[in-house]
Amino acid sequence: MGGVTLLVGYGIAMGLVLAGWANDRFLHTVLWCALPYVFAAYSIYRGAWLPAPERTSLLLVATVTPFLLLILGFALLQQPYSRGAVLLVYVLTTAWFVMGDWLRRRHHVQRLLCLDTIIPERLRTWCGTGGLHAGDIELCLLPADTAKLDEFLAFDGVVVDRRVPANTERNQLLSQIKFNHMHIYSVEAVAELLSGRKMLPTAQDDLWQMDRNPTYDVTKRVIDVLMVLVTAPLWLALCATVWVAVQLDSHGPVLYSQLRTGRDGRPFRLWKFRSMRHTLLPEAAQFAKVQDARVTRLGSFIRRWRLDELPQLVNVLLGHMSLIGPRPEQAELVEIFATRIPAYTYRHLVRPGLTGWAQIQQGYADSEEGTKVKLSYDLYYVANYSVAMDLLIVFKTLRIMFSGFGAR
Repeated sequence: MGGVTLLVGYGIAMGLVLAGWANDRFLHTVLWCALPYVFAAYSIYRGAWLPAPERTSLLLVATVTPFLLLILGFALLQQPYSRGAVLLVYVLTTAWFVMGDWLRRRHHVQRLLCLDTIIPERLRTWCGTGGLHAGDIELCLLPADTAKLDEFLAFDGVVVDRRVPANTERNQLLSQIKFNHMHIYSVEAVAELLSGRKMLPTAQDDLWQMDRNPTYDVTKRVIDVLMVLVTAPLWLALCATVWVAVQLDSHGPVLYSQLRTGRDGRPFRLWKFRSMRHTLLPEAAQFAKVQDARVTRLGSFIRRWRLDELPQLVNVLLGHMSLIGPRPEQAELVEIFATRIPAYTYRHLVRPGLTGWAQIQQGYADSEEGTKVKLSYDLYYVANYSVAMDLLIVFKTLRIMFSGFGAR
């Protein structure tokens, strides 16, 4: 169906050319616009599992980004193109996906039946009261006086609590539901869809079958290196400015390094511009606090705009980090959390990043309880990372940089 958008664009272009209002370059540019359209469609498809509040942002990012990249490609290759043609297909593409999203939200509400009465309370605990009111999901309780299969078939799926003890009657009912090709969701899966967090396992859960995405890992590494190299003139100039400012602001070395834990649990040395008072004696690993007295006058400014993290672009080039991923934690704290928080080490399946899903959703974690919530976001990223999710993270990171959200 999406091909209609491209056909309409081509038809408009042909009409403009025949009327003498456009030339062949306009028509050829419209054909090239098929590439960003396909990329946008793929990104939106891959992001369909994101929580409902995030999908509008994803739709806008997924349509804007590929068309900007097409313009950049024409400029780098010094090829002539028509800006009007790019604008035409972009408007048609955005209108098509916005209309599709509106129709889906209006006409497709997924009705899920809660097989166990404890499910709404568990979802409320994990997602909060507001999280249960997603526009495209409706949760219904199973009436206490019925368990007829015909009434189950009126719903799009069934939500079950895996911790409810199994019995013969329950197993037979679930088998009948499955044989009728209805989806059976765990309460954890629904919670993840509503909240954008991975539910942490308990001692009773088996180890998760989580692993990497090898194909995208290679693509992501190439993108990381290219982005750092292409923007080098900009960030190197900023580094020189911050270097001089830190030297003039307070006594001590300009750079500060710390041992962090990277992919597969391998340690690496992370570099930052020093934003705290210099001390001769090493301090034990600890969280930064709100209005931390150790932060210098300049330090609060460069932390607010994340300028202290510019040297980590060198870590990206060296392969220690990625532009997007779970933030690397201090090695001392990792040793503690690995023994106290279930599945903590799973966050090290991917390269740590300058920004990540937890940073845009939660901000800075300054306690062990906050770290558990942060971990649930990190593991959601590890389980689902893709082009679509990374595009959304980039967009939201740029937006929250201007608000100062999560800075310490």
